[in-house]
Amino acid sequence: MKVHIHEMAVREFDDAILWYDSQSEGLGDRFKKATLLQIEKIKKNPSWFLKETGEIYKAYIPKFPYKILYTIVEDGLVIWAVAHLHRRPWYWQSRVN
Repeated sequence: MKVHIHEMAVREFDDAILWYDSQSEGLGDRFKKATLLQIEKIKKNPSWFLKETGEIYKAYIPKFPYKILYTIVEDGLVIWAVAHLHRRPWYWQSRVN
């Protein structure tokens, strides 16, 4: 299954890794691993996760206050955001249109 990640979602992911590393050595790597593992789970069964709105699904990243927002498309997935749970809740919606 192909996974396309929106460029802003890549930036959010990278920024979160850097921020967690600045807080505690190795924490950024743990966030990265948890996120990539959750993406693998999404790839295996994308419709298993809850819907955020419309056709947008959400998958929470265990042990971190983040969620992955994605849609299922014909040839795979599009990840729209790696969103912090407590910041600007709907900022990513303009990416989908």
